[in-house]
Amino acid sequence: MDENIYQIAGQIVLLHEKAYEVYLPLVEDVCSRTVPEDELSHLLDYLLDFACDEKILGLYKRVCRKYLDVYPGCIGDYIEAYREMWGGG
Repeated sequence: MDENIYQIAGQIVLLHEKAYEVYLPLVEDVCSRTVPEDELSHLLDYLLDFACDEKILGLYKRVCRKYLDVYPGCIGDYIEAYREMWGGG
């Protein structure tokens, strides 16, 4: 039983690492230009799913900071969504 838990935990770590590799270039692209709100929302939806991981959370925060002044209502909603989903501050 304990071995299964360690295997699952290892798979979760690998999944988060892969997600970071996939999302990093997308975040860099979105932060290098101004995108429409719907494109921004799609990216934040995907990042939110993995935001329990510190590296992904860093990407999430980076996008939120970039677009806070551009789409304040949208970013406010995503900050609240993070708090509700992951209990963060």
